[in-house]
Amino acid sequence: MSSSRLRNYFLALLIFAAAFGARLLLDYIVPDRLPFITYFPAVFLAAYFCGLGPGLVVLGLSAIAGASWVDVTGQGPVVYAFSLALFLALASIILVLIHQLRTAHQALQHHDEQLALINRELKHRIKNLFSITNSICKRTIMAGGSVDEMTQAVSGRILAIASAQDLLSVTASEGAELGELVNSLVSTLSPSPAALQVEGEKFRLAAEVTTPMALVLHELATNALKYGAWSVEGGQIEVSWKTESETLLFRWREHDGPILAPPIREGLGRTLIQSSLPGARVNHSFRPDGLECEIDLPLSGATGY
Repeated sequence: MSSSRLRNYFLALLIFAAAFGARLLLDYIVPDRLPFITYFPAVFLAAYFCGLGPGLVVLGLSAIAGASWVDVTGQGPVVYAFSLALFLALASIILVLIHQLRTAHQALQHHDEQLALINRELKHRIKNLFSITNSICKRTIMAGGSVDEMTQAVSGRILAIASAQDLLSVTASEGAELGELVNSLVSTLSPSPAALQVEGEKFRLAAEVTTPMALVLHELATNALKYGAWSVEGGQIEVSWKTESETLLFRWREHDGPILAPPIREGLGRTLIQSSLPGARVNHSFRPDGLECEIDLPLSGATGY
């Protein structure tokens, strides 16, 4: 038994002792009458401050103590039984009502604590989202390009972040399921169902990894539409992942697209792909048959089912 429960039972016994002492004093005023009068508040106080178990203990002790004040020979066994039954009935009702009130109060307290936690988490989450969005806008503008290109790039990246948030829990305590993230950000951009093959075990990312992974998937998919396999008819992309040796192995492979030469300078899209996931090893390479991106993410940055 925990120390808090022991304290509750000890406090309940003190409440009963006070009620018993009050009944002894009352006996000088109304002897052999109102045997249970001081025990009703004792049951109430024990149930309210100590809980159901201590309340039941006080109820039982009060029934025994109160019954000892009834003069069976003077009032008869019927009165004795009626007094005891009336006390037990009324005190039990008090006990049940107080227990329900305590339960409701505890539920409200827990609800308030959950709301406060959600509020703190949402504030932190919104602050992080504004920070990420601000960084993306600044880096996109610094990367240069026409107004339309920068507008489309910023809009697409912000929408990718928004899609990731839809898949997070309210408090962001759990990240998105990787398959759902791929479906939300990649499958919707595929020119046709046959142009995309997705294969991977059910896997849930950590909350802090979900948004960066969404940005990576967005960049890979939009680049495929502009320059890669999806920019020509018949191009295909294979997306797969698995866990191995405490690492998430994510693979993006493009086939039957145009021949791509490595860019002369590294653009923001490629920088986001290579640096968005902290702790991950990213191999982003241009092969004769299409782009290949390999991401090895330690499971300390992701959680599986």
